[in-house]
Amino acid sequence: MKWNILSTAFRRESVTGSDGQIHSMEIPAPIAQSTSIETTHEDAIFIARQAIFDATEKVTAFQLFVRPSPALPESSPVTADQSARLVVDTLNTFGVSTVLGERLGWIKLPASALQSDLVQLLPSAQFVLEYDADFLETPEAEAHCAQLLEQGYALALACSNNELDYSRISKLASHVIYDFAQMSLQSMTRLDRAVKPYGLVRLVRNVNTRADFEACKAFGFDIYQGNFFAKTETMASNRVDPARARIVEIFNLVMNKADINEIEDAFKHDVALCYSLLCYINSVGIGMQYKVSSIRNAIMLLGYDFLWRWLSLLVYAGIDLSAAQRVLLNTAIIRGRLTELLGQINLPSKEANALFVVGNFSLLDALLGIPMEQVLQRINLPDEIAHALLEREGKYAPYLELALAFESNQWAQAARLCTQLNIELATASRAHLAAIEWARMVAK
Repeated sequence: MKWNILSTAFRRESVTGSDGQIHSMEIPAPIAQSTSIETTHEDAIFIARQAIFDATEKVTAFQLFVRPSPALPESSPVTADQSARLVVDTLNTFGVSTVLGERLGWIKLPASALQSDLVQLLPSAQFVLEYDADFLETPEAEAHCAQLLEQGYALALACSNNELDYSRISKLASHVIYDFAQMSLQSMTRLDRAVKPYGLVRLVRNVNTRADFEACKAFGFDIYQGNFFAKTETMASNRVDPARARIVEIFNLVMNKADINEIEDAFKHDVALCYSLLCYINSVGIGMQYKVSSIRNAIMLLGYDFLWRWLSLLVYAGIDLSAAQRVLLNTAIIRGRLTELLGQINLPSKEANALFVVGNFSLLDALLGIPMEQVLQRINLPDEIAHALLEREGKYAPYLELALAFESNQWAQAARLCTQLNIELATASRAHLAAIEWARMVAK
């Protein structure tokens, strides 16, 4: 089994002649654009993850699941073999930094794996190992958990009743898990009164609405997990600040392939935007052999297609986001890159570029607090892009729907869409991984 993340050249454009239009040339691809995928027919593993948040809605960890094949639902591993595959592929095939970044990874392990040498493969500082209370039926199991804690591993115990001796549990675990799908808030708070004095980190799982989150947060639990954090919420605000309005104005000019003089003039009305453009074009990632000192040259070197990509990311810059909204922003960037990579498989490069904007703008309504209809009134997008964003219809819509299927771990839907788009599911899964890595590099 092998994952291939390859460097690829991107097409750039430059101005020639006196027609005021930007024409083609090649320049080096930036680091942030250097991940692509190679189709392979080897076996693939599918890793799913769900974010875990603290009370400020900051992502602190990801729970990792394994899907042995796209036909099977995601689950925690139930055998030592499945556990070994998840652990080894997380470490070697994907890489811990790709899957987790700087956050913790949660893995629920069966007793057969928790007691094996497999655990020693995991860096203790970056993983929380979850186990069921049933595991503690023997003195040997308790001694093993105590030993793992002494070695620096974090252990999480799923608990659902007051029958456990939490003075003993505090020596066998560092975290406890309450499940909102199986317990009422009242039951959790009663249980928590027995747990809290021992200093264990308390996770509430299956927090699926904002009301549930606010209710749990009021009782002071430590961390939370559930579908609520993956849902978009359009805020009441209906204002676009002047700086962002300028970016949207230039974006519209670029989309319409306006005269370069007009684009240059629009940039020159915003000193901060000019500075950002020159910093970007002269960054190490772009790889220019000489320093670009004029806005006109920067525009010429980037070209229409790449300039609108850069501006579509810049639309989000400076938004006062909550921690949860920053997760949505990361999701939007992953969507943009994933839809683009999927489009590169069968579509011309111009349409793949358009798919980047489709994915990247698909959460713009939630992030800006403006209904999508109003977003599209302000941004002059081509009809095919607008149709995909607003109606989820047209030739770009299946690519966005496929990205959403990966995002929500709906693999039956992903398999159906892959068949419709003539893309191998394993290839699409590798594209998803490459998109996650690309978003991590963009965020640096």
